[in-house]
Amino acid sequence: MNKDNNVARENNPVTLPADCIYEIIQYFVNDVKTLHSCIVLNQTFCQISIRILWSNPFKYVQDEIKRSLIFQTYFSCLDDEEKEQITTFLKKSVSYFPKPFINYPSFLQEFEINDIQASMKTFLRQYYSAAPTENRINSIVRILNPFIEKLLFNEQSNFKYVNIDLNYHQVSVERNQIDMSSFDNEILERVLSNIKKFSFGFNFKFDTKKMEFLKYVQRNASILTNIISNHNKDIQHVRFSFTLLHAREHRSRSNKLIKIRTEYDKLLEILKSFILSLNNLKSIETHCFSKNFDFAKLFIKHSHSLVYLKLHDIYSCSIVLSIIDRCPNLRTIELTSFYFNGAVNDVDVISVFDKPITTTLNHLKNLYVKISHSPVLKLFERIVLMSNNGLKTLFYGRQDIYSPFINHNVTPTIQPLCANLTHLFIIVTAGREFSCTISFMKSLQHLVHLKLSCSNSLKDDAITELALSFSQSLKILEMDFLVVPERLKVLLENVRCDLKEINIYARINDAILRVIMDYAIKKNSLKKFRYVNDKSVLYFYQPQLTSQILEEAKELFIVEDSAEPFTKSFLKSIF
Repeated sequence: MNKDNNVARENNPVTLPADCIYEIIQYFVNDVKTLHSCIVLNQTFCQISIRILWSNPFKYVQDEIKRSLIFQTYFSCLDDEEKEQITTFLKKSVSYFPKPFINYPSFLQEFEINDIQASMKTFLRQYYSAAPTENRINSIVRILNPFIEKLLFNEQSNFKYVNIDLNYHQVSVERNQIDMSSFDNEILERVLSNIKKFSFGFNFKFDTKKMEFLKYVQRNASILTNIISNHNKDIQHVRFSFTLLHAREHRSRSNKLIKIRTEYDKLLEILKSFILSLNNLKSIETHCFSKNFDFAKLFIKHSHSLVYLKLHDIYSCSIVLSIIDRCPNLRTIELTSFYFNGAVNDVDVISVFDKPITTTLNHLKNLYVKISHSPVLKLFERIVLMSNNGLKTLFYGRQDIYSPFINHNVTPTIQPLCANLTHLFIIVTAGREFSCTISFMKSLQHLVHLKLSCSNSLKDDAITELALSFSQSLKILEMDFLVVPERLKVLLENVRCDLKEINIYARINDAILRVIMDYAIKKNSLKKFRYVNDKSVLYFYQPQLTSQILEEAKELFIVEDSAEPFTKSFLKSIF
């Protein structure tokens, strides 16, 4: 009986339900090679993998030519009558674009207008033996846009994310971009009613020729935000990205620029009203609005629902503090850039930060701040003091290495509240800051991932002391400073942790790779090494990396020449 049962099992292998397979695939949803391998396993794996890959195919393909193939697949999904209106421009017959058995556009869940438009243009250019003019390509794009609307925005559409980024790169570009304000209102309403994330942006230079484009952006902003305000008030994630009106443009007395400024202000009012119309925002990413507007009041309605805040181009630390004081449930704060016109009013800022802390950020786990001035340092310190020892990831960077706060040292103040950090970005410099930094590093007993930027003036004994300060729990080390083999060797010979991954944001040579290999042989823990193979990244020497040493290294660990940007946040972006 047992023998018969075993034979039956071999002939009828166990099949998992589709829901289980979907959950399994989520563990490697960003691994393109594995997803492609799953396609050939069986029918269920194939169906699920294809849906994931085509939910936002542009996310999985970075090469421009390969992206055009994505659009070619979309184009093939049109009816033959529709293709005929375009194929004459391509000098190809309709049969050259056979309709696939799978309706790939129906799987799209993340609509990003820039990816669609750029891929469309690359797709069109490949059918010309001589490079076509931009006007020629644009004229075809204008014909093709309505078909793309029909293909992607219909009764089958099931978008989770819509990203409308309208950028003026050249004359009359607005005539080429998909105009969302001209879409069928009923279909647009149906699609926008179900999305979970919405991004809207625009970028252009302020001059009298841009009025038509500004009106075009206004129309799109108005129709999209009105529909979401009326039919999807509980949308949780919103992002705005827009051109800032600089002081010189604001002060201009030119009648034409005054008219542009008036229309620009109307556009910002549309975005402000949209935020105020929503009910339960969980995350918002935006540039700060003009100084003439009480920016903090936008957050009053969302003070208890907001858990993620990301701000760009901040003109006032007091404004940020006012927002944070109103949002006690924040889990993530990212403050990426500050700008101050003229001298910073330190007296006013210091008086604000001297007030007693009344809000405790008990849920704050992630803090990202690029520090440019002394007031920003005070703001950073204040936020950490509000965090109640709950921080897990901390990005403590500088917006400008030559910024005036260079002699300040905040680590003794924040050290008691950072004991539970697992991810840290920090800049280590020589001088009076060094000993405090070492003390801070030694206090981090749970650190897993360290992004380390060092001054090249550090001597061997300082590098040794720095290496000994690393927690034994550390697994990933990233560095962006000029890598000298002798200094790197000192660092790796003195670390007490077993690193699984080392990333160097620089071009490397054989000597550097040899140091990494020696560490891997000694520790037997290193699984991956990444570096930057970018000739535009200039250093004081011209590194030489030979294929022989590279192949030897690949016998010991995975080698990749595509290290991500060093200043990228530890957190995966919501958008």
